[in-house]
Amino acid sequence: MNTLISKITPTLLIILILVFSLMGFSDALFLFIKKIAGGPIPCFIGTGCDTVASSPYSNIFGIPVALYGVAFYLLIGVCTLFYLDTKKMFFARLLLPLTTLGFLMSLYFIYVQKFLIGAFCVYCIISAIISTILFVLGIVSRYVIRTP
Repeated sequence: MNTLISKITPTLLIILILVFSLMGFSDALFLFIKKIAGGPIPCFIGTGCDTVASSPYSNIFGIPVALYGVAFYLLIGVCTLFYLDTKKMFFARLLLPLTTLGFLMSLYFIYVQKFLIGAFCVYCIISAIISTILFVLGIVSRYVIRTP
């Protein structure tokens, strides 16, 4: 694995993080728009999307969970863009704690869907997968992105 990590350039890693953050942002934005518009969520796998979206767990402190996702993915994307532009380590060092938070929150939301709601939303599962990939890339960033 160490040889695989050594072949990844900092720029490639940051671009991968940016791409996955854009994917997560799009997914979360779609759910947020559906939440505020009030229409049904087309669930292309299963039927749990509306069940999850209408559950009492779909808001935290009165704010839709999807909006937290929008902000999370946007923050990851902004950090990567700032790092690409400035090469300041501050932005690279934020990636691991931010992606760890996203990963832990995704684990919590999967738990809520499985054990408290009893239904799964495919868009939430996609977001959890993206958060997990970003977490792994955040770990890799500690080894690849070094102070010049």
